[in-house]
Amino acid sequence: MIIVLTVLVGGSAYAQDKAAIKYASTITAQDMRSKLTILASDEMEGRETGEKGQKMAAEFLSKFYADLGMTAPSEGTYYQKFDLYQTDWTGVTLKTKNGQQKNGDTFVFRGNGDMKREAKIFTVFAGAGSEADFEGIDLTDKGVIIIPEGNNSNDAVIRAKAANAKAIFIGSGTNEEFAKRLPRLSRSALKTRLRLTENRDADENLTFYISNEMAADLLNTTAEKLTAAMSDSKSIKGRTVRTFVKRTINAVATENMVAFIEGTDLKDEVLVLSSHFDHIGQNADGTVINNGADDDGSGTTAVMELAEAFKQAANEGNGPRRSILFLNVTGEEKGLLGSDYYGSHPLFPLENTVNNLNIDMIGRVDPDHEDNPNYVYAIGSEKLSSHLKIISEYANITYTNIDLDYRYDDPEDKNRFYYRSDHYNFAKHGIPIIFYFNGTHADYHRPSDTVDKIEFDLMANRTRLIFHTAWLLANRDERTPVDKEDDMTYNR
Repeated sequence: MIIVLTVLVGGSAYAQDKAAIKYASTITAQDMRSKLTILASDEMEGRETGEKGQKMAAEFLSKFYADLGMTAPSEGTYYQKFDLYQTDWTGVTLKTKNGQQKNGDTFVFRGNGDMKREAKIFTVFAGAGSEADFEGIDLTDKGVIIIPEGNNSNDAVIRAKAANAKAIFIGSGTNEEFAKRLPRLSRSALKTRLRLTENRDADENLTFYISNEMAADLLNTTAEKLTAAMSDSKSIKGRTVRTFVKRTINAVATENMVAFIEGTDLKDEVLVLSSHFDHIGQNADGTVINNGADDDGSGTTAVMELAEAFKQAANEGNGPRRSILFLNVTGEEKGLLGSDYYGSHPLFPLENTVNNLNIDMIGRVDPDHEDNPNYVYAIGSEKLSSHLKIISEYANITYTNIDLDYRYDDPEDKNRFYYRSDHYNFAKHGIPIIFYFNGTHADYHRPSDTVDKIEFDLMANRTRLIFHTAWLLANRDERTPVDKEDDMTYNR
């Protein structure tokens, strides 16, 4: 093992680099606390992608990098700006005896479509959605109302049975029961998840979740009569239902944050140190803020500390041989969108990008390590390169002595964390990565993920491990070879 380390890293095994120790020592728990206290403050409003809080966090990062004197590599700025796209379905309506009803107020629309004018759809009743209920019904260009029961309650089963229908109306309980579910259902129904492309499939699928009373109203009957007809659905006469589906696609401006240190003799090769600086924001009325101290305020704070350490080294004549890009991405919480955008629009050629060290949640201790908090999950270090894990372990043995936990590299692991943070958008381009992670905990994606629960001494030591690994990768003679193939398949 010592011979291998000596050959791959260079020099004598376990020999400490005094310069590396000097600059790593600038990474302190106190400094990290001061930065994270700002990033995860209520003022940042949970850093929702594309919203005010994320913009404030971007401004905070821009000022930080400017004060350090970092190179601004994106057309002279620290902002890599781009648009995300979101479909707005607030213009969907249904007409009932009580007048025009709006999506999210009294029903929930889940589907696709974009009508030029109001549609009139002759709609029939199919009871609980059993095979007998569907027998003999031709649903072509028709709507169907179902009040599912038991084994027929699965939405996918309902859609499969009603595949020929023009519209599906699913009864979802009494007015009172449906009203309780409505806020949760409408949260994702009024506006779709952000995406990178403006285009959306042209599928004209129309699915409506309604109360049982609205189902009766649409069929010009009463809820009592509809309930009585569940065993004889064909006794309820069909009726024309009027609906209008308007699709509005909105652009949401956002940005990755980028700062750069140019290398010396190997400056055309680039090491990327990354985190995501967005989070999940606040609830609809702004009364609850998800501060995201660990996710991923901790990783973003680490990238800031790493930038500070490497910039001081460069200022004192100890700059890295390879260039280093400090990358804080947006849209991770929406599907790794910011890193995906960077992968398609790199500021430096991907073929010259030697490694990505990605940091997403390093400030806490998960339940499996309560008795041994001096750990970090190092994910993916040997997926693409036989050298990277060895370099990482050398850095750890020589400087930090953290327990490197590799359990999530197991191809059978059901969490599939290797595919769930921004490093994956480098790995899929054949760039060897390490993903640093403390695991999930009870406060994950909750308002209780706050600064007071961060273990800053652990976080600082984990960041020093990343610094020493980056120092080695930036300064060794040869870039880490891509000599392995990822043996896992991924379907997002």
